[in-house]
Amino acid sequence: MNKYSLKMNLTKNTKKIIEYLLRNIGKVGFNVNQLAKNLRISVGSSHKIIKALKREGIIQLIDLGSSLYYKLNLNNPDTMDICKLILRENKRKLSSLAKTYAEEIEKFNADIIILFGSILEKKEFNDVDVLFVTDNVKEVNKFCNEILKNKPVNPLIMPFKDFIKNKNGKIILEIINKGVVLRGEEKYLEALKK
Repeated sequence: MNKYSLKMNLTKNTKKIIEYLLRNIGKVGFNVNQLAKNLRISVGSSHKIIKALKREGIIQLIDLGSSLYYKLNLNNPDTMDICKLILRENKRKLSSLAKTYAEEIEKFNADIIILFGSILEKKEFNDVDVLFVTDNVKEVNKFCNEILKNKPVNPLIMPFKDFIKNKNGKIILEIINKGVVLRGEEKYLEALKK
């Protein structure tokens, strides 16, 4: 694949489609009309982008007989690279207050750290919701109690194998759908791939 041509095609709408598919990785896939409607882009534009992404191997086709659905091809290293870039871009786009907390939280050495909840959606929030994917439960609790005194950190802690096992559960799907990965993009994508 020619990375230069792919890079040139990563328009705003292309990134929107890739991110949407990444955030909804647990679903069967989406057809062109669903993507267009959910992302508020034209069907023509959605079709053109899907066609280019399929040609590059970034997405794969799922033929369910009555309709064609598309989902990310996480077996393609280029897809993984693009997804990592999008995850890092989301972290950079955090509000200044969320970014302040994120910079402190991501210092903890965990396989994956995801910020989620009201801190991402509201200016006023009571606590900071964080998913720590690690085996070090005691260290996470100690870290959370010491690091942020003015707003309590509400940690959700689980080992990597449990994250993989529960990734299709309601709570984890919600975190995947709306959260911001602060640390461990590679492990995060590895978990979604399994």
